[in-house]
Amino acid sequence: MRATDAERAFLHELHAIKRDPLGKRIIHFAVSLAPAGEDLKLRMDGATRFIQKSFEKAQNFKLFTAGNRDLFVTYANLPLAEVVLICNKVEKLFMGDSVLSVRNAYNEFGFFKICDAVKELDRVVAAVKAITGRGGAQDDEGGQQPMKPELLAVLIERLRNADMRNCIESQSIYLAGDSSHSVEFVEFTLSADKIQRNFLPGIQITSNPWLFHALREELDRAALKAMVREVQEYSHKSFSANLGINTILSKDFAEFLVRAPEGLASRFVIEVHKTDLIQNSALIPAVRKVTGEAKIRLCIDGVEWRDFELLNFEKLRPDYVKIIWNNDLLEATPAELSSFVKAVQGFGAGTKAILSHCDNPKAFPLIRPMGIRLVQGRLADQFYKSGVAL
Repeated sequence: MRATDAERAFLHELHAIKRDPLGKRIIHFAVSLAPAGEDLKLRMDGATRFIQKSFEKAQNFKLFTAGNRDLFVTYANLPLAEVVLICNKVEKLFMGDSVLSVRNAYNEFGFFKICDAVKELDRVVAAVKAITGRGGAQDDEGGQQPMKPELLAVLIERLRNADMRNCIESQSIYLAGDSSHSVEFVEFTLSADKIQRNFLPGIQITSNPWLFHALREELDRAALKAMVREVQEYSHKSFSANLGINTILSKDFAEFLVRAPEGLASRFVIEVHKTDLIQNSALIPAVRKVTGEAKIRLCIDGVEWRDFELLNFEKLRPDYVKIIWNNDLLEATPAELSSFVKAVQGFGAGTKAILSHCDNPKAFPLIRPMGIRLVQGRLADQFYKSGVAL
């Protein structure tokens, strides 16, 4: 199938986003899966006008229509809660009171998918290539072959029987003091690139969104197993892992807590991405019950400073909130800064703010008066190792 001009333009935009993904998001509306009707063209026109109007305040906004009528939106700097409301209205326009009964390109029962460009760009690219019929071709970069269903069972079996410690990457969260710094906790992540090189060389394991989604919980289990071994040899007292809500509420996680060495749970910080929380908001009480009973700390990851206009963390009562650094905070109006500072200072004594992805030295003097003392990022690593005051 030949790609349309709009599809080629969208793929070009995704490649541009890949060079600078921080703070950017992509929305995929699965219009092709909605019930057909004679008024589809009118609904498409109405949705296009509504989306363009709704994203007027966003930066880097672009709208693309694929050959199968699916809509793609790219944008930055619009609160996620506001975006979810927009997406719900678009869904209502196409679906009415119906519920999507087939899986979308991300193996989920959802009319729309909001993707973080930092973590999920490959899944969007794979979805577009599936639409254009290019999904079976070699990967554009490096000549890698895409993931295939028959390889999923092979990879899962290898993950279950392997020592995954050589696939773990770590980055510290630092408490910036007046004259010295200390480590609050260490974030452990499983590197998809390292898994790929070690277990399926030449195969792009993130190229197929359906298969990678099926692999997610297996990767969570592998990460938990690896960390039980890793943290016993690690000098820092606390550590974190980014887990899905389904994993936290699973039997496997309960068994992990039982098998874990004594005292491990009290050193454990679970990081949950805000998108996962919004999409599974009904499960928040269950998550808090698990973390509370196990005395595990909870961190909300992927929050942007503008999100506080509509997001409220009072119900969740997290121990940490990770705020992604964005250079536009340097150009915020006094009113915007005041609103942000008020939100951070309103967390309460039990919740600490963390500035993550921080690679701009101008960030540190800006956040200090706000009361944000925890930082994470390449620049923070360099300062800590060199002994330079933040």
